[in-house]
Amino acid sequence: HAGQAAFAAPSTDVSRSDDYSLMVRVEAGGFKRGSLFDETKEYLELCRKWDNACELWWFEDEFPQKQITLDSYWIDMYEVTNTQYLEFVKATGHRPALDDSCLTEKCREGNLWEGNSFPPSIRNQPVVQVSWYDADTYCRWRNKRLPSEAEWEKAARGSIGNIYPWGSASPKGRATFQRKWQGVFTMTDVGSYPQGASIYGVFDMAGNVWEWVDDWYHFKYYSLGRKKNPHGPATGEFKGVRGGAWVNYPNALRSAFRRWSRPEVRFNDTGFRCAKDAVDETEKN
Repeated sequence: HAGQAAFAAPSTDVSRSDDYSLMVRVEAGGFKRGSLFDETKEYLELCRKWDNACELWWFEDEFPQKQITLDSYWIDMYEVTNTQYLEFVKATGHRPALDDSCLTEKCREGNLWEGNSFPPSIRNQPVVQVSWYDADTYCRWRNKRLPSEAEWEKAARGSIGNIYPWGSASPKGRATFQRKWQGVFTMTDVGSYPQGASIYGVFDMAGNVWEWVDDWYHFKYYSLGRKKNPHGPATGEFKGVRGGAWVNYPNALRSAFRRWSRPEVRFNDTGFRCAKDAVDETEKN
């Protein structure tokens, strides 16, 4: 059992521009992004434990592994919750977090919100059924932004390139994964796994929900992109999602694992967290 959530409510004036509450600062410097070819062969074996259809090319977007350098930035300690997202919906009139394009009952079952309300038991669970555009709009409303794919990966893996946010041990007791859809009982409150936090103290970067990142996805971007503050291709068809979700096996929870999704779609396994540029005191004055 996940135990009590290590969650605190956001401050009242949540959208003021200097609000870094419930965020962690990741200092400037390098980190190992991606995977080595020999490592991807190991990941293929891991993948085939659960799915015989796994192919080596599924992991080719993770290499070459490179040393990437990022400026300092802040990232949310937790995935954005239903409570936080409802504040945004009420304040702006933005659409609620649900898929209103459903034509089947099975699809409708994936909606935990009904209009602008949801069951109290999920208030501190991560919001899902939000498109990339919804996530981007929310983060901007909070005077933040979505993290770049590189920022997300560094916050998850640390500078040495951990397999999972906590290291190399099994995700059991450290993440919500390998579950079937059970409505309000599917996901866990954000911050429920202190043992699953990354070296920077960022929670739930493996499992619970996939997380939108700012970048357009490109299969060969790691071969082509720059090594300092990469921000993905200028255009694309898909946006990146990272971290794996409640439905996935351990192989998809690896912090180097890359996936993609059309920016306009909404799924019951995809949410997000926000990031923010680090402004040094000298720059503020």
